Amino acid sequence: MQVSQLPINPEGMETTKHGSFAFPLAIYHSRMSKNVLGHTPWHWHGEIQFCLVTDGELIFSVNEKQVSLETGEGIFVNSGYLHMAKPSPGTDAAYICLDADPKLLSCFPGSLVEQNYVQPFLADPAMADFVFRPVVPWQKQVLEQIAQAYAAFERMAFGDELRLMVLLTQMWLALLENRPRSSLQNHRRLQENTLAQGVMTYLSRNYDRRVSLEEIAQAVSFSASECCRVFKKVTGETIFEYLRSYRLARSMELLRNTQLSVSQIAYDTGFCSTSYLIETFKASFGITPLQYRKTGCQAGPMAASCPNQA
Repeated sequence: MQVSQLPINPEGMETTKHGSFAFPLAIYHSRMSKNVLGHTPWHWHGEIQFCLVTDGELIFSVNEKQVSLETGEGIFVNSGYLHMAKPSPGTDAAYICLDADPKLLSCFPGSLVEQNYVQPFLADPAMADFVFRPVVPWQKQVLEQIAQAYAAFERMAFGDELRLMVLLTQMWLALLENRPRSSLQNHRRLQENTLAQGVMTYLSRNYDRRVSLEEIAQAVSFSASECCRVFKKVTGETIFEYLRSYRLARSMELLRNTQLSVSQIAYDTGFCSTSYLIETFKASFGITPLQYRKTGCQAGPMAASCPNQA
């Protein structure tokens, strides 16, 4: 199962329903070339996430880190943290992604398990993310358990829900037993993650018009220089690079789902002119907006420069 385009609300939160109310867990096998944007964009969610790269090389960004993961390696992302994934330049990649509501770990609301082993660690900045390499024994075991969980999820025979809960609990316990100590640096990173989320939220609500750095800074109650520094540190992009990518993603949605003219789409997505949308779209995806609409193909992202204004 693959979600070719993540539904993301104005706060940057993914709104995919992972599993059901009765069993809130889902596992996806995503190939980057099948995603509309060619990558998984910045987002966060309330679920905890375990990932395993099954093909190629994946560049994963989370909590101020950018890590390169090869086939057989993986990563954990805790609830509430911004993250994104893209293939290594010029390549394709695929990965298994397990998303689970933390309440599956809790037994029942208010239990000692929830109080002692779940809630404190969802809020612990030291637990923001873990990278799994098969050369480390306990990490190799987690990687194997992710693969086992995917097999059980695909099969869903009698007892597989229980197997999934057991595997999820074992993986979570492995994280707790090997977690680093929390530090002031971890708490600072949590604050910076929150600031970056605030900037993304503001941009998602105002992308359809010209915005200034000063008003972005005012909206999140930080100085303009601090906003720029923190956003670049957390995401690896400038604020206006991110805004350009966000506008392009919205323009692709309108091209696919409406019959609006390219000129109207340029206006509705905040581009200063039709020609600038066409130029930026082609530089990023290799085809023009009309070619994208006509062929219905998945545009492959290409490296493109971005102005520091929007």
